[in-house]
Amino acid sequence: MSGYKSCGQRSVTQRARPSPSHLYTGFGAGVQDYIAASAGLRVSRRLATMSQPQISIVGAGISGLVLARCIRSAPSITIFDKDSARRGSSRNSYGITLHPWAYRPLLKYLDLDEALFRRKIAVDAATGGIGWIESPSHPPIQGADAASFRANRQKLEQMLREGLDIRWDHTLLAVKSKESSSTLHFSNGTQTESTIVVGADGVHSQVRRNSVSPSAGFNILPFVVYNGKRRISAVSFNRNYASYMDGANIIEQRHGQTLLQITISDRTEDLVSISYTYSRPARDQDPIFNPGRSNSSATDIPEALFHEVGGLRHLEGPFKDVFNEESTRNDRLLNWLMRTIRVDATDLRNAADQGVVLIGDAVHAEPILGGYGANDAILDAVELAKHISNKGPDNLSKFNEARSQAWQKSMEDSEAQLAVMHSKTTHSL
Repeated sequence: MSGYKSCGQRSVTQRARPSPSHLYTGFGAGVQDYIAASAGLRVSRRLATMSQPQISIVGAGISGLVLARCIRSAPSITIFDKDSARRGSSRNSYGITLHPWAYRPLLKYLDLDEALFRRKIAVDAATGGIGWIESPSHPPIQGADAASFRANRQKLEQMLREGLDIRWDHTLLAVKSKESSSTLHFSNGTQTESTIVVGADGVHSQVRRNSVSPSAGFNILPFVVYNGKRRISAVSFNRNYASYMDGANIIEQRHGQTLLQITISDRTEDLVSISYTYSRPARDQDPIFNPGRSNSSATDIPEALFHEVGGLRHLEGPFKDVFNEESTRNDRLLNWLMRTIRVDATDLRNAADQGVVLIGDAVHAEPILGGYGANDAILDAVELAKHISNKGPDNLSKFNEARSQAWQKSMEDSEAQLAVMHSKTTHSL
């Protein structure tokens, strides 16, 4: 049928994730079975594009890049992103946890062994590290196994971007669908016609808002989360942090239901970039919980937060240095909302019939803490690549149906995990 490969077509030894719902589906039937299965769909879309679909991916994040890498030998596949090339190449320099059940299938396509992959993108790769999460001095983090590691997202995306056609400075305004294709309209005045449009543009997806499910709203979970970033010299890190962290790239400490986390985002011979979070369950009339805030007010930090941080007692090692009231005032702080989103199945089906599909946070956003966002985004991209490689643009609703149970399970698991993280005794990621 289609004359190009997906990464799912390679032999993959798969590791189970903590949830059985994330099992890979196999490829579909051959040409005759495909034609029979597609008989009920619009003939014009099938005949016009079955062998050479024009694929437009909105969003050059993890899910969009993985999808493009998996089917990059397609006749026409283009990624559009709202950021400038300069910003796109320098954004997202923070740590994420990658689990083997998500990244190992990708390695088969990238032609990298696991050790080299880790050495390339681990948060401490520049100093010879491979992103260890735990250490002899720190207990295992819940949800991770020995092959899970901390990766720098910027390094991962830079690797995935190699050889791909990415059009920067393209902010999506609208997707207008007709019988056999869709036209994407961008704020810079350009337009492009596609048979398949993939919304991989994150939690605030314009594809979702404009052409799939404008009414889909966020569920804001009742947790206070503030994130800060800081750069420290390697000398200071080695003196005040290294022995306590003992090779780990993420450490945490609890004070009742308040969770303090410190993670390494990037590390070189001279400089260490760290990220830290202060989080707890929201309280009645909570002065630092603002679930209705706008996106632009994420940097508005209430004075009450600094008072809470200043009231912490019995801090150990790096926590005493990081969670210092005066120091935090000088850092770049953001208020993170823990949110999920569920898109109506009918909306997804109607969009799929027009050749429009969502993946990653655009369709199943998970909270930043407790979620498997990056990993589930990789799985979405792998599965969609299989579908497109096997069936072209037809019956995209089958992809949604196949993934819907996994999406629901991921959101439920992430909400439960967030609550576990703020219990008084459990270590979790």
